[in-house]
Amino acid sequence: MTQDRQEIQQAWEEFVRGGGGADHLVNGVIRESWLRSHQLGVNPWQLVGPERVSPEELHHLREVKQTLLDAASPHMDHLYEWVKGTGFVVTLCDERGFLFHVLGDPDTLQKAREIEFVAGANWSEAAVGTNAIGTCLVLNQPLQVSAAEHFSVACQGWTCSAAPIHGPNGDVIGVLNLSGTWEKVHPHTLGLVVSAARIIENYWVLQERSRRAERMGGYLEAAVNALNEAVLVLSQERRIIKVNRIFNKLFTLREEQVVGQLVTDVWENPLWSDCLDGCSNREVSFPVRGTSHSVHGLLNVYPIQNGTGQPLGSLVTLREIQEVRQFISHMTNSRAKIEFSDIIGESSAFLEALGDAKLAAHTDATVLLQGESGTGKELFAQAIHSASHRHNKPFIALNCGAIPRDLLGSELFGYAEGAFTGARRGGSAGKFELAEGGTLFLDEVGEMSLEMQVLLLRVLQNREVTRLGGDRVIPVNVRILAATNKDLKVEVHKGNFRDDLYYRLNVMLIRIPPLRERIDDISRLAQAFTGQFAVRLQRPGLQVAPSLLNRLEQWPWPGNVRELQNVLERMAIRVQGEWLTPDLLPQELQSTSLAGMDLSSVVTGLPLKDQLQKAALLDSLRASRGNHKEAARILGVARSTLYRQIKKFGLS
Repeated sequence: MTQDRQEIQQAWEEFVRGGGGADHLVNGVIRESWLRSHQLGVNPWQLVGPERVSPEELHHLREVKQTLLDAASPHMDHLYEWVKGTGFVVTLCDERGFLFHVLGDPDTLQKAREIEFVAGANWSEAAVGTNAIGTCLVLNQPLQVSAAEHFSVACQGWTCSAAPIHGPNGDVIGVLNLSGTWEKVHPHTLGLVVSAARIIENYWVLQERSRRAERMGGYLEAAVNALNEAVLVLSQERRIIKVNRIFNKLFTLREEQVVGQLVTDVWENPLWSDCLDGCSNREVSFPVRGTSHSVHGLLNVYPIQNGTGQPLGSLVTLREIQEVRQFISHMTNSRAKIEFSDIIGESSAFLEALGDAKLAAHTDATVLLQGESGTGKELFAQAIHSASHRHNKPFIALNCGAIPRDLLGSELFGYAEGAFTGARRGGSAGKFELAEGGTLFLDEVGEMSLEMQVLLLRVLQNREVTRLGGDRVIPVNVRILAATNKDLKVEVHKGNFRDDLYYRLNVMLIRIPPLRERIDDISRLAQAFTGQFAVRLQRPGLQVAPSLLNRLEQWPWPGNVRELQNVLERMAIRVQGEWLTPDLLPQELQSTSLAGMDLSSVVTGLPLKDQLQKAALLDSLRASRGNHKEAARILGVARSTLYRQIKKFGLS
């Protein structure tokens, strides 16, 4: 036993027996560790390690630390090759001090087993006191502990050199340790361990970066493939680097067919050179070179740069135009909101119309809804769509009488880029394209000009649309529902409506009766509307007085259901209490019967419907003192309808 070892042994014995006279003989780090060990209640006379996990727990520990084990194993093997045959054991521990990988000569491993220095053993300071592994973890620095410097007798026949292993974020993730008999102590041993630990750390960082890059590549691959649009990644030279699965499906091209090729070798579109310099929401057609296959879509190009701003290439996305249309329809709420259960009416004429509409809903037949303004033609159209197999597709409504004739064509059929001055770049889709797969409702179709009727007829016959100013034929799958307040058969005889278009639209005619022909429904409608206003105006007790219902049933309602709704809403706003009573009726409805209406100027020989319409029109003009906007509001009709009635009855 050397002098130094004897002195340290003496100091240790004095310390564990409660003395301290030889403190100057012990390294300060060791002395502080002894103090911690004593405070922790470690038994200095223990002959073996006191704690060892079960085989199942050891297996779990190795699974948890598998990444560290994979990084450290090659370097532990290399370190062992250096000390093989010299009586050393190489161990790898986790950040708590549990051994989970041990290498060594058979005889040395046997000596280690005698003190339970084996895989699964706990060699922390709290378990065995001062030792290279446990104290290294406490200090977070390399350490060599020899002979009696160990706090427990179990370890004092050994010299141990340990170094912490840090992860990329600086946290301790394990300890590398080299242990041999006490006489093999040498400062170079610790240097070997420290070097090996640093190599493991560097290797871990490289492996972690590689794993992170691999994970990121997987994440990006999954993210790109999850997109509902075709994606291309291009080099600065415009060669294809990567495409996603939607690209493969959209263009019916496999990735290996296009990767490495110039985009101009794949597509014939001359717009590439312009678009790839950067563009957004550009509507472009892409014919695949050498085939008849072409994709029409919305193109976006995003430049890719490195950290210093130098260009690396482009990310190109292309979404098929049909999906774009459906997305726009969904976001703009181009959906039918009415179902048959929302439509109120029990009169026989009304129920007949409702029954025909329900039958029509189960077919793709073109339907012509005929009825006066305000009878609910659009409600019927929405209900037919909602009950059809197209209910998840767009419902697009277009009022043909509310759009100037020179704009109706572009609204219906769209226009190509450059079709006229001010045309949007890339062109614009029309209602037929926006309604793809769903229903297009043409309201007031009788107001369409003869020129537009020709174009509409061609679309209905061929199921194809050509945008104004364009030459590309676009197939469309759209159901047509049309509505009119005119008798189109009469308009055909007058030369105002094409007979061939009439027969195309009049596959199934549904006549919606005016409100004066369904008197029994007025009470139901009035109570339903009042309930809606009560919710909207936050007036939960709002009700219709029986005396008011009697008055409402005596009025001819030239504006039909829309007029009734308008009148009741005005009354609901004005009422102070909970009951809607006759005294709240607008001035033009204060009379209790037709006798109160001014029929003096009604042209004799007109049908009763027209006589009532003219009488109501005159009353509204008188009540509004000639203000057309107010007169239309009183009747509950659009101003365009009011103007047509004024012209019809020669009141202009």
